[in-house]
Amino acid sequence: MMSKKCKYALKALIRLGKEYGGGNLLLTDDITRSEHIPKKFLEQILLDLKHAGYVRSKQGSKGGYRLVQDPNRISLAELYLCRRNSTKLAMTVRTRRSVG
Repeated sequence: MMSKKCKYALKALIRLGKEYGGGNLLLTDDITRSEHIPKKFLEQILLDLKHAGYVRSKQGSKGGYRLVQDPNRISLAELYLCRRNSTKLAMTVRTRRSVG
């Protein structure tokens, strides 16, 4: 069974994926409204995804979040592990990138 946080992470990634490659940054408020994700959940999810290397953020008035990995290469299994143990996933992703 998938946790609520995992479902929210999937929704956030899908939303970010729609903007992939376009250079647009999404605000947390925009993702919260469009995907109906509580802001506190989303902030933690985006932080985990950032540490795992899936998203980057930019602060400031023109800031926001963007997906840095091709959405077609992100598996549901990786996302599930990310929500269960973000530190382990970050190490796995870094290792995979350095080898591949």
